[in-house]
Amino acid sequence: MGVDAGELLDERFRVEEALDQGGMGSIWTATELMTGQRVAVKVLRLDAYTLGRLSPADRVRRRAELLKRFEREGAVLDELDHPGIPRLLHRGYLDEEPYLVMEYVDGINLREFLDRRRPFPFGAAIAVAFQIAEALVHAHGHGVVHRDLKPDNIVVAHCDGTVKLLDFGIVHLTDPDATRYTALGDTPGSAGYMAPEQIRGQHDILPAADAYAFGCLLFELLAGERPFEARPDRSMNIQHLEDLPRRLRSINVGIPEDLDDLVWDLLAKSPADRPAGIVDVLDVLRRYVPRPGDPAPDPELYPDPTARYRLGGRRVQPRTETPGGGRRPARRTARRRGSWLSRGEFGCRIELARSEFLTEGPGDQCAALGVLLPKAASDWGMLEPVVVQAQLLCADIARLDGDTDRAHHMYRAVVAGTGRWAPATLRPLVLEAEFGVAECLVPAGDIQGALAGWRDATRQLEGLDPVPPRLVERCREIALELGERGREAEVAAVITHLPRL
Repeated sequence: MGVDAGELLDERFRVEEALDQGGMGSIWTATELMTGQRVAVKVLRLDAYTLGRLSPADRVRRRAELLKRFEREGAVLDELDHPGIPRLLHRGYLDEEPYLVMEYVDGINLREFLDRRRPFPFGAAIAVAFQIAEALVHAHGHGVVHRDLKPDNIVVAHCDGTVKLLDFGIVHLTDPDATRYTALGDTPGSAGYMAPEQIRGQHDILPAADAYAFGCLLFELLAGERPFEARPDRSMNIQHLEDLPRRLRSINVGIPEDLDDLVWDLLAKSPADRPAGIVDVLDVLRRYVPRPGDPAPDPELYPDPTARYRLGGRRVQPRTETPGGGRRPARRTARRRGSWLSRGEFGCRIELARSEFLTEGPGDQCAALGVLLPKAASDWGMLEPVVVQAQLLCADIARLDGDTDRAHHMYRAVVAGTGRWAPATLRPLVLEAEFGVAECLVPAGDIQGALAGWRDATRQLEGLDPVPPRLVERCREIALELGERGREAEVAAVITHLPRL
């Protein structure tokens, strides 16, 4: 499927830039037009790379299998609902070929994270492993075996250190009635993490295969190296099939004995000798998960997967710099130009401030966002959705604090900064700003100006498809204020066509 930057999918998602490209697919970022939310779009690679070396008949067969496997991935993600697995937001077709829209995770994959810090801090290793295990318990409970558990398919979010398990493209369903898809020449999985039964090509794969891969991963997290590495005289696969791994305590005597035993059992050659389920693994890991009040990793780790446990449920403060004062390298330098925050990180700041604003009222998170906003606007401009979202939230905060003049100025800045050049992705946000301007005029006593601005914004709102519920609610709130000031009849004539919430 040919996807390019700027492509509009289902009149809903605007494709932005390529994030990653693998052997079977590519990942792009996109923006949802109605909400301004950044999402990830996964598409298949059905090109010469994947099909070119096959005969015409095999090419047709492989293409059909890849399409079915891709559609299955969407169906599986639709059934899974866990914070450690990115949510499926939408499934669609472009030129009769499928694509998936998923939750976007701005973070670092565990492979890169491990390469940056070897050995990994013990508490961080347990925090990562525990979250992966929780996601696997959920998947296995739904009859889904991941089959490709490895550091490259795990991301640690920059925002708060949350760990996400990605890429369900080669899952195996334990339901005996499920159709099996194994493309020509495939041994599903990745070298260095495949269980012996996978290497042998066994088709009836059980959750024990994920347990083995998890054992390889936990070994690497705790020891800083994989259980087996390729040697000139002996391949990795042969070692996984025939050789015993080293005991962890022979590498690091400080590893607790029960963790050493757990990894040893997970790496058993026979599935029957491994722990009965990942739930049993959680029972051991839970003893070592960081607790509220525990110290942060030293040297400091960014992102910090221990923070959610150490802070006892308190919100995690996103960082802008790496330990030692150096700035984190830009992953997409052409877009970020060495900025101090990525758009994803800045979006996390917005969500933290919004959550605080809605639950506790303006506090430290809201104040911090106000400090960051001017630089974000300078770096990215007022046509950047996250800048507009932050500007609107800061205006709402100012209005709640009684600083109507400042709020009015900030709402007006959104309208003036976007104007007639505003893309479709920003129209709901610009209308939100126009409603804000009208709302600020009411306490200032300019009822006629408020009514005119509200009426114009309401008519534009009716032209959106779909109409965002949050804007309908705000429109009606302002209508009530205007009605209380003697404009009830004029307001009623305008809102009759608005959808009910």
